[in-house]
Amino acid sequence: MEANKVKRRDFLKVAGITGAFFAVGFESFALTGGKAELKTLMPEDFINGVPMNPFVIIPEKGKITMMAHIPELGQGIFQGIPAIVAEELDVDMDQVEIVKSSASRAYGRQSIGGSRSVRTQFTPMRKLGATTRDALLRTAAEKWGVPVNECSTDSGKVLHKSSGKEITYGELAAEAKAQTLNKEVKLKEKKDFKIIGKATHRPDLGNKVNGQADYGMDARPEGLLYATVERCPTLQGKLTGYDKAAAMSVEGVVEILEVTRNVYGKRNTGIAVVAKNQFAALQGRKKLNAQWENAEFSKVDTEKLFTDMENLSKDLGMEHVEKGDFAGAYAATDNRLDVVYKLPYLSHSCMEPMNATVHVREDNTAEVWASSQSPQVHRTIAQDLGIPQDQAEDKIKVHMPFMGGGFGRRSMNDSFEECYQISKALRKPIKLVWTREDDTQQGPFRQGTVHRFAASFDEDNQPTGMQTKMVSQAITTQGRDSRGRIPFEVMESINTHYGFENMSVRFNEYKSQIPIHWWRSVFAATNGPAFEAFIDEMAVKSGKDPLAFRKEYLKSEPRFVKVLERLEKESYWNRKLGANEGKGLAIVESFGTIVAQAVFLKKENGKVSIPKVVAVVDCGIYINPDQVKAQTEGNIIFGLTAALKDPITFKNGAAEQANFDTYRMLRMNEAPREIEVHLIDNNEAPGGVGEPGLPPIAAALMNAVANMSGKRLRELPFDLQSV
Repeated sequence: MEANKVKRRDFLKVAGITGAFFAVGFESFALTGGKAELKTLMPEDFINGVPMNPFVIIPEKGKITMMAHIPELGQGIFQGIPAIVAEELDVDMDQVEIVKSSASRAYGRQSIGGSRSVRTQFTPMRKLGATTRDALLRTAAEKWGVPVNECSTDSGKVLHKSSGKEITYGELAAEAKAQTLNKEVKLKEKKDFKIIGKATHRPDLGNKVNGQADYGMDARPEGLLYATVERCPTLQGKLTGYDKAAAMSVEGVVEILEVTRNVYGKRNTGIAVVAKNQFAALQGRKKLNAQWENAEFSKVDTEKLFTDMENLSKDLGMEHVEKGDFAGAYAATDNRLDVVYKLPYLSHSCMEPMNATVHVREDNTAEVWASSQSPQVHRTIAQDLGIPQDQAEDKIKVHMPFMGGGFGRRSMNDSFEECYQISKALRKPIKLVWTREDDTQQGPFRQGTVHRFAASFDEDNQPTGMQTKMVSQAITTQGRDSRGRIPFEVMESINTHYGFENMSVRFNEYKSQIPIHWWRSVFAATNGPAFEAFIDEMAVKSGKDPLAFRKEYLKSEPRFVKVLERLEKESYWNRKLGANEGKGLAIVESFGTIVAQAVFLKKENGKVSIPKVVAVVDCGIYINPDQVKAQTEGNIIFGLTAALKDPITFKNGAAEQANFDTYRMLRMNEAPREIEVHLIDNNEAPGGVGEPGLPPIAAALMNAVANMSGKRLRELPFDLQSV
């Protein structure tokens, strides 16, 4: 059941309120002190019971409500966080109803990215559940006049076994809410978990399959107008003119106005066409005939970008790690490897296009449907409308619908920014939807990177030193000086655990006008594939099996070794391959999780296929194994698409790809016929899951190609059939 579909009887329970249903929320008139005033109702307004805290509401009878306060974009957090609370509260998941919360500071930080939701919420949410359970337990003990240590809990009840007494949480909630909370509560041991670590039904999936789930695109407030924005094709440029009259002549078009969006300090101007329906808006946009002054940016092209980065990779760069004396080891021998890897710019291409719906009203209140990874936009709106911050959440209501993918792109609120400006100007509810072409061509993009590797070997071809120099733009220093410091994000997943006696890891920042942004697994998506492909080159040159080579040089890291040993077993790595077959592997740590993958290739009748991919994941304690496996499978497909399909290329300052005909996705007949995912069971702290399954797959694929064909590919993407 979609928990946010409010039942009629729940609506009628809200005293003194009548009104109309607005797709995701309600606007209603309430009588306050004899005066009718408009009130926007949110999901929290329709929940019955005692709010033990903002996250847990316990009714006298019926299911306990738990708020899903983290934006859900397919990573499974809608069910994941409530499952953590339910575990320590000691209730079964079928006793829980999960409701999507609104965006509110009552829930703390609600932005997501970096696979951090479970990593950062695991202990706080456990403590919240345990603290709530403790208050209920003490309330029951006081009611019965028995020591609290004689009481226990199970499935939403407090039990006193010696007397046979039991009482439900619902019967205790009102009194328990008044308890002073214990700051120190004992958490369950892993062996006692009933929910965490077990496959658990996800209640949001049914309606996502049948189309009834509410996504950002589904917001339909009354009086809605539709907007589309024409932007400079070269990402930056000055608007010099457009034909407003021609666009306004299209039936249904009601307004044309200029808007801006902030892209890392640069204000990009666009022309918004507002209409009564989406079709009219798009037709009006076609007639704008916009002119731009963009001579400087039109000089940007892909060939120059990568030529500049490759030249920069020859410089020594900034030091990240220096172990031993790589320069000395390298100079002492002619037995070397020197290679360059290149990875392309890419689009995020969420299946649900970028969108936002905003209604700024005449009375300076606002309602937002935030299809965003950063939905807490109250402060931004309040500052612009002159609303005191302590009144922001009373006057600004923000819904958090499901999102059809995010991959980091939805952490930038530029679509909201544009939509807000339109609604503020017109004081009407506005839905802004980016077209697929907008999304593909406007960016921001995943960074393109160049990796220069060098390794030295002794007379027996055993490595004596290894160096990597990575060249890229950085996300966090776009438009400003990095002041000689390496931006924190750029060195992710360069594995300095390898036990080479001499090791050098360096970075050179490349400055470009191309805007880049967090893309699924961020720099692990580029560092991981390049680094692990070069490790394979070192293994082959040393005459050792690539898996054995990694075990040897990672022997000081037992978690890595255990993952490799499990991969060796589950993939039957040591089994002899047949003719025209190949295998490759890679192991990458990112966001607190270690993932190793083995890719198997086979060439039959002149066509190369991927019969099987085997993945082993060590993410520490996991909440729902099915979700870990699903995310890893999705990451593998995502990563194979990045390795085998189209890059984003630039010519005359504009992206050349526009839609899924020129920026293709992996098709079902190209996907691995079988994907196995195996999880390591341990007591380590939870790592991320939404991203770490992506970085190894491209390296494992490149290594499998080299193993099968003898061709060492060092540039992505490539055509698998060409090998």
